[in-house]
Amino acid sequence: MNRKRRHPAINVALKLMHAYRWSLSIYWVIFICMYVVIEIINNASALAGNDIDAQAIWEGASTSPRIFLLVIGIMLTPLSIAGFVANGVTRKYFIWGASGFIAVYSAISAVIMTLGRPIEKWVYDRYDWEITFNSPYLFIDASQPWWIFLEYFFNFIAYFGSGWLIGSCFYRFNWKLATVLCLFALLPVLAMEAVLSSDWVGSLLQSTFDIERASIFVVVLLALCVIALLYGAGYLMLRKVTIKRKLIS
Repeated sequence: MNRKRRHPAINVALKLMHAYRWSLSIYWVIFICMYVVIEIINNASALAGNDIDAQAIWEGASTSPRIFLLVIGIMLTPLSIAGFVANGVTRKYFIWGASGFIAVYSAISAVIMTLGRPIEKWVYDRYDWEITFNSPYLFIDASQPWWIFLEYFFNFIAYFGSGWLIGSCFYRFNWKLATVLCLFALLPVLAMEAVLSSDWVGSLLQSTFDIERASIFVVVLLALCVIALLYGAGYLMLRKVTIKRKLIS
């Protein structure tokens, strides 16, 4: 009995996940260990009778994984597309597979960050500390895991996707033009932060222009539109790209 063959795009996504599995695993092990050490220091400070800043420690923790995913995204096209095309995978299927890979690894990272919220709340409750946030979020507290997940997922996929566009720019165009186009490749990040009212973009919109975040339904819809436009830009960038031996020309 013949086994049903997997779609080529699924094969691309699975091979990319396999290729980057150690990078992701080692990064998150180091990341978690670092924050465990920070929590131990906070516990020692609490036992000594000191207080800590009420700002949630986990709130600023997403900066590091966002930059990590951005860097992985930059390497994705230059290091992978030539090998896949040489083995008979079309550019279209590579794009679909890379898009799936970006979504899955963004989701995995979002799950890890989501798990950190209730753990942080448990620690803060233990010492009767009150958590305060500097930015608005889709969620109110750690009892809303789905909204926490979506907040991180949307941010991570925007950074990962922008990195993919940056790497694709340098692969397709000469470095001078690619450097200019990198500014446009970062638009998904800026757009997502504007939609979610997160980071400095969200603060700027609220403090300078007095623009408040829309309803959650509208925010989710706009975030999905940003992702669709990001993937569309990646498709247009790579659908007819010339396969090169040199990574950057």
